[in-house]
Amino acid sequence: MDNLEIQGRESFPVESRQLELLITSIVEVTKQRERLALEDCFGRLISNLTDSNVLTIFHLQPREDGVFAIPALHLVNGVRVSTRNANIRPFPLSSNPLLAEILQKPYAPSALGETVRIEGELLLPLKGAKGEVAAFCRLENARNDAVTQRILPLLLEFYLNFLSLIDDNERDTLTGLLNRKTFDLRISKLISTLQNLNSKSANKAESVKYHLAVLDIDFFKHVNDTFGHIYGDEVLLLFANMMKKTFRDNDLLFRFGGEEFVVLLANTDMSQSLVALERFRSAIENNNFPQVGQVTVSIGVALITSEEMPRTTIDRADQALYYAKQNGRNQIRVYEDLLKEGLLKEPDIKTGEIELF
Repeated sequence: MDNLEIQGRESFPVESRQLELLITSIVEVTKQRERLALEDCFGRLISNLTDSNVLTIFHLQPREDGVFAIPALHLVNGVRVSTRNANIRPFPLSSNPLLAEILQKPYAPSALGETVRIEGELLLPLKGAKGEVAAFCRLENARNDAVTQRILPLLLEFYLNFLSLIDDNERDTLTGLLNRKTFDLRISKLISTLQNLNSKSANKAESVKYHLAVLDIDFFKHVNDTFGHIYGDEVLLLFANMMKKTFRDNDLLFRFGGEEFVVLLANTDMSQSLVALERFRSAIENNNFPQVGQVTVSIGVALITSEEMPRTTIDRADQALYYAKQNGRNQIRVYEDLLKEGLLKEPDIKTGEIELF
């Protein structure tokens, strides 16, 4: 740490109180075990360090039609604000040539965390595991003095290293989708959020709605038995990549294990959810998988309610999936619709009986 030798409090460029706050913030960062919580904690640390009143972190996401900047975190005076409420939307980098030039130029390792001024804002490129710029942090009204310029690169490198560890823990190794362990944490938090939001909504018809879809590749055992596990893994990888391309940035995608996947469809009604799921089902059916050829998928869907345990929602979607499997496959079935049609029945749980697993 050049120029940061402590030979006495007077010679250290950061005041004692600032140093204490900085170390306290770093300790708080290391307590986080989820990416969302880590980004939130890191954002507050950078906001405090630079005295920025508005901070936004964008992830860079390659798509078929170019690279898009996806808003992931927005802080106003240290308080997290929904990017939707703040009217911050994803945008193609091609729409901002100056920003694209800054983010897509090669950065030397020594330039990690290099700050750039653009239109009065402070821009911090964030590198990914392979050295590419994978995200950026945008700060408004930020202080950018000599001390900040020395400390920021170190903090950013620390953050990215820690983020890499969390990503390894949260994601499935083969597909890069979120794993089952992360699902359990996310859906519990989602139901808690729904309880808070819906309790504040006077009109239940206008309350926030989420749906859970369980996706299962049809006859996947036959694929492994006929073509081998190498081609089976390739099908899983391509299937996951098509999920990433089909669903929205705020939908959560998981691999549960084997050939089973889960999608949490965010803040949408059932008709919109079914449009997205049908688009994906059709894309899979019409895709030519190398060596294997045609593959289809069966899907079961259920509404996520704030009054039920997470396991209950999964069981409902599983029942709809099982019905789809038993009645032709390559289709989408909705638990609530099957219930209304009398094709499924509500489980008969006796008073006082608690289902733990």
